[in-house]
Amino acid sequence: MKKLVYLLICCLSIWGCSKENGKKTYDFALFFESGDEWHYEKKIYEKYKKYYDQDENLDIDFGLKYGRAIYLEVGQIFYKTDDKKLMGSFLIEKTQTTLFSGNQTGSFEGFLTVEGSYQKKGRKFIVEDGKFEFLWTNAEAYGMQDTVLKGKWTMKRL
Repeated sequence: MKKLVYLLICCLSIWGCSKENGKKTYDFALFFESGDEWHYEKKIYEKYKKYYDQDENLDIDFGLKYGRAIYLEVGQIFYKTDDKKLMGSFLIEKTQTTLFSGNQTGSFEGFLTVEGSYQKKGRKFIVEDGKFEFLWTNAEAYGMQDTVLKGKWTMKRL
């Protein structure tokens, strides 16, 4: 009986420790060429969640179920490539004063496309020098044209 309890504890610890699943918070930082900095604190999830099945637009669903992605939130997914890159595209918004809007305050939203090489140390993911493009979609509300803004991004565990 004692051996069975030890075996059960060992199996549970091995299964529970295989992937990081929302245990630590990461700083996802965008550094625009204009000098603006946007920081988001998010937990990452490596394990596939059943609620991702609800998104009918995921045509590569099979790959996501088998460790080919990092999930930030519903609809925010980084795809992992074979050459250790993270890539993703999703809608993002931030409410703060920005330099690219002529120091106007408001809710800035658009589509963010990111790409960057990652390192993995243990369970920790690190992106130090990724590149992004932000398609600013609500620029007309600020008297400007929709534009593509570029910059660098990082992701580090806090």
